[in-house]
Amino acid sequence: MAGLENLSERDKAVLRSIFDPTATIAQVVDDGDQFDDNEEPSNEESVKICAEGVQLAEAGQYEDALRLLTRGIEVAPDRAAAYNDRAQLLRLMKRDNDAMADLDKALQLTEGSKGRARALALCQRGVLLKKLGQGDLARAAFTEAAKLGSGFAKKQVVEMNPYAALCNQMLTQVMRGETEIKL
Repeated sequence: MAGLENLSERDKAVLRSIFDPTATIAQVVDDGDQFDDNEEPSNEESVKICAEGVQLAEAGQYEDALRLLTRGIEVAPDRAAAYNDRAQLLRLMKRDNDAMADLDKALQLTEGSKGRARALALCQRGVLLKKLGQGDLARAAFTEAAKLGSGFAKKQVVEMNPYAALCNQMLTQVMRGETEIKL
């Protein structure tokens, strides 16, 4: 059996999403994504500050990470990716309303865009809405992100399809060897 070191980056991302419930969207969203990334304003200082904030968040230092990510936004208030980063952290901190506010700002900044920042904000919004039990709104967010090229969003749209869910349920029952299909 092959070791983990022989897995592709895609396979590693799938495993992370399965075994790490705190995995962020950015860690698994690159599966087949196609984006026009030339639309996001560039600000090297904000990018650097946010990268440091993300590292602190990954180390569990949420309050310090929040300070840095907020600073990254202050340096470049029109950079949607900074709001996406902070929204991920706020979701980890269970501050869903604050995360949604940051996602709203990222979506406002990327209105009409076809870039990665918009797709990531839509994916995060979809995940958060799904968690809050707002399936129709979540599906709408994932559908728009899928149209922008997000592989993650495409998978979510399929999974949220009620017919696909029924087929998955029946397939699971067949795989378990159940003789009577329960609907």
